Amino acid sequence: MNNRKPNGLVSGLIIGCVIASVFWLLRTSPHSGAAESQTNFVVPAAHPEGKVTVWSWNIAAKSLQHLAPQFERTQPAVKVDVDMTGARMQTRLMLSLAAGVGAPDVSQFELTDAPRYIATGKLTDLTSVAERYRSRFPASLWDNCTRNGRVYAIPWDIGPCGVFYKRDLFQRYGIDPAKIETWDDYIAAGKTIFQRSGGRTKMLPLGSNSLRPMFEMLIQQNGGQVFDDQGRIAINSPQARQALAVIQKMRAAGICSDIALWSQEFLAGLNDESIATYPIAVWFAGTIKDTVKDFAGKKADWGVFRLPAITPGGLHVANLGGSVLVIPAQCRNKAAAWAFVEYALCTNAGQLEQYKSMSLFPAYLPALETPVLDEPDPFFGGQKTGRLFATDVTKISRLNRTPAWGEAIRYLDQELSRWAAGGMQSDGFFENLALKMHRRLDLPIAPPAVAANLAPQSPGEPIRRRPQ
Repeated sequence: MNNRKPNGLVSGLIIGCVIASVFWLLRTSPHSGAAESQTNFVVPAAHPEGKVTVWSWNIAAKSLQHLAPQFERTQPAVKVDVDMTGARMQTRLMLSLAAGVGAPDVSQFELTDAPRYIATGKLTDLTSVAERYRSRFPASLWDNCTRNGRVYAIPWDIGPCGVFYKRDLFQRYGIDPAKIETWDDYIAAGKTIFQRSGGRTKMLPLGSNSLRPMFEMLIQQNGGQVFDDQGRIAINSPQARQALAVIQKMRAAGICSDIALWSQEFLAGLNDESIATYPIAVWFAGTIKDTVKDFAGKKADWGVFRLPAITPGGLHVANLGGSVLVIPAQCRNKAAAWAFVEYALCTNAGQLEQYKSMSLFPAYLPALETPVLDEPDPFFGGQKTGRLFATDVTKISRLNRTPAWGEAIRYLDQELSRWAAGGMQSDGFFENLALKMHRRLDLPIAPPAVAANLAPQSPGEPIRRRPQ
């Protein structure tokens, strides 16, 4: 396989053309936004048979490869072939969906991409077989797998967030993680660490080009949105301004290392004393373990504590990442494909095996209630990290990820970077961003009345509801 990456501009043009062609087909098809035919649903079989081809990537694909033999023992007439498609999978899949041929029987998407693919009308309607599982997944995930009340994707893994920290540094500088209740507490602890370390240790990596994940965590904690329930642009809100104020306070405090996510400096910081904590999703535990094993010398002593709330008594949860599985409408063996998806994602056996083999954190709520999540993790000093991350996942706020989500987030990324580089001047920031999204996405801006029950606040203050 040729693993060389094509020129970025060329790649972008190719993907853009593919996406445009799919949505052109969607607009001109008489079945746009709905099932392509009366057979575009699953007729389950007690004993399905045949071959099921799955497209996936990275550890997710390895997880399904590991799970396939276990599933095949329950359905011996079905053979699962997991294709680790890797590079250009999105382009290949879009081309296959547009052409109506060549797609796999089952495909992985990132959770954030699911609404865009669902909107093509090229996926199997799973409602008849999947609706009964609705209450067994967090609503924040399930809602992004539906369109017009119909189910087209099943949540796979989830990325509940917490703070990974270096115990040895906290102990050396007198910081008790149990006393960090809010982001204000977290910032104060970061100042103490910075001062007592003589400026050698920053609290977190928060580079000017990597602000969006933190912003996304914060608006989940205070109920903010990029789009409202009707798909209108709703980012100019008190919640968004509060989230930006928290980020501004972090950066102004001098506790942030201005490095890019996943850069060499970022990864090197996992085993030196330059960075004390990493507020991020549960899947980062695997990154830490895989990275530090290659470092020579003494390893950092790691722990985890819950995500700070914006205000006392506020939410300590948010989600970053996660994947789904779908069945393209052109699949000719939907019964076997569904049998595999159901086993992998809607059973304790399937979800827990993937959690144990590849650390994919289950989106399936019954799996989170099992004793497996209470097992201590020796790497994190015997902490029950699974239980910590599973706490309150049903309280994670839903983000309205519309088909325009990916493009909107790119604009948010760009403007946050400009904001940081330009001295963090916040006046008019979200008004201008909303106008930019309106022009580029051709979507209406939600009226101010959408957030009328929320009163403005100063940085660090809680959002207050207006009296009714």
